[in-house]
Amino acid sequence: MFAQRLSGSRVDLQLNLQAPNLSENEKRVKKARAVYVVLRRKIRGVHFLDEFCGIKDVVQMKETMEGWLRSAEADSKAVYYIYPHGEDQCVGCLMLKKQGNVVETSAWTDVEQTGKGYYEDSRRVMEKFLFANGVKEIISRFYIGNPSCVAVEKGLRRLNYAPCEFKGIDTKPGDEKIFKTYHKTAEMYVSEMARTVQQKLHR
Repeated sequence: MFAQRLSGSRVDLQLNLQAPNLSENEKRVKKARAVYVVLRRKIRGVHFLDEFCGIKDVVQMKETMEGWLRSAEADSKAVYYIYPHGEDQCVGCLMLKKQGNVVETSAWTDVEQTGKGYYEDSRRVMEKFLFANGVKEIISRFYIGNPSCVAVEKGLRRLNYAPCEFKGIDTKPGDEKIFKTYHKTAEMYVSEMARTVQQKLHR
């Protein structure tokens, strides 16, 4: 169900079969990997070092993304890389897990590229595509311990996601203590689009 390419007003989303090169300096990559492993061993329970919320530009991010891409062929997981129009530099990604008519999303954006509307535009493009293809609910959850969780939460509220009871695909015992969950249903999306049309008509 995942399209190879989607486009918004600011960005293009590309479903690639290999992860982008987030760091061209091989020594820097090796050093980043070593530092990440040491930190994981020394700072237990610090969840923002896990998966998508790691150190900026670290190979751990690239490896996570590659793992998601290996699952894309099964049509249950996918990673879309975010590229500003006319540029070939990846500025972030959207990660999707599908189960039935529910999709869970996670996102990562380069800290140097925030505030430019890329995240919001990529989310809106993805929502339009998913709801048009039979998805009934989009879930977005994030680590409570993530230093950027306040910004993430504000972004989701701005996109009209609503807080909901803890849920998620492939959840594990204890996840409800470290995750916060927001969602948007197909009905919420239709209402949002109707309000947008009404606002445009009254301008």
